[in-house]
Amino acid sequence: MGMAASQARYLGLTARKTNVEYEGQQINQARTALANQSANTFNELLALEVPTAPSTQDYTTLQYSYQDGTTAETITNMTEITDDPNYNYLITHYHYSDVYTGIQTKLSNPQVLLDTAGVEGSIDRNTVAYDAVNDSYTINGVAANQYDALVEEQRTNYEKICQDYPTFATEDPENILVYTDTDGLMKFTTRDSLQNAAAGTADAVNYTVQSGVPTYVGNCKVSAYDATDPEQKAAYEEICDQFPTETFATSDNIYTWEYQGRRYFASLEDLTATAITAQDPSKPTELQNKLTAYYAENVETKIEQTQRAFVDLDESGRPQSIRFEDSTATFALKTETITDENAYNDAMNQYNYDMQVYEKKIADINAKTEKIQEQDRTLELRLRQLDTEQEALQTEMEAVKKVIEKNIESTFKTFE
Repeated sequence: MGMAASQARYLGLTARKTNVEYEGQQINQARTALANQSANTFNELLALEVPTAPSTQDYTTLQYSYQDGTTAETITNMTEITDDPNYNYLITHYHYSDVYTGIQTKLSNPQVLLDTAGVEGSIDRNTVAYDAVNDSYTINGVAANQYDALVEEQRTNYEKICQDYPTFATEDPENILVYTDTDGLMKFTTRDSLQNAAAGTADAVNYTVQSGVPTYVGNCKVSAYDATDPEQKAAYEEICDQFPTETFATSDNIYTWEYQGRRYFASLEDLTATAITAQDPSKPTELQNKLTAYYAENVETKIEQTQRAFVDLDESGRPQSIRFEDSTATFALKTETITDENAYNDAMNQYNYDMQVYEKKIADINAKTEKIQEQDRTLELRLRQLDTEQEALQTEMEAVKKVIEKNIESTFKTFE
């Protein structure tokens, strides 16, 4: 029984030793994997590029300028030429100047109000004829008759026109004539106006009452464009030049109003199209679409030119004076060191961002490395424990083996 017990003990120790060796192999493999991860992390660290801070020198250039009377000219490009004996450079230069410019705008919440109103118009002088025998006038062959206040339609229209055009109300009713044009509209004019037209000295003025006439944009009273007003005419023509294909440029009915010191213009078509977009008919000026309107004003504009010039250079090769091909004037050149602050600030902001990204990656790599090292230390400690355990098992196995050998020896000696 002693020998059997020793044998069982020996086998148990052998199994435990085998398990310890197997676990040690597993730990070594795990440490090898950690070593590979550590190597990859180190390679990742080596692959990182350290951001470089921008230098102001990269955004600094020499700029040449000169004063032409009251205009400050700045040179943006100087290209040397050799095909002209009188000029040695092709110069691009610019200055800023106020340019009268037509501008289109979209007005939000315009509150366009259409109403019945008196409208002033004109009569082409070539369409007016005077019959001296009957002391009467015709317009496009239609007779102009004396205004009759007893005719209700005439009186109603006349009163509306007088309300909208107070100066017309000062006319002597005996001097007022009424006619119906080819569109069936009742129109009012005066003998004096027709007399001047018949004489060929001026177009006549007429007045009519129309519905769907723009009367207000917001709180601003709207009036018909007056081509005799120099300021209105200049603005209107500039707008048409800027936007020749828009409805405004082709419309025969232009209206204008003034808001915060700026005069706006819009076509009848655009005003009407905006006015009918109100969602609630009981509130015709609310929730309208944007109104396409126009105005003209001085806008600071960059004026750039490219010309041949003779540039006089000093001994160091730096330009000191310039004379252009279209002038005999020579201008002294001013040299300045210009730094593009905006571009430099953008580059610095990018650098700061890149630096934060770089530092974050470094911190991530360090954290990953620390974790790998911690895992490796744990595995190393366990491996040492296994090594100690293996040594203890080996010692115990040798002791059991000796016991077995003694048992065998004593047993066999018994039978000798």
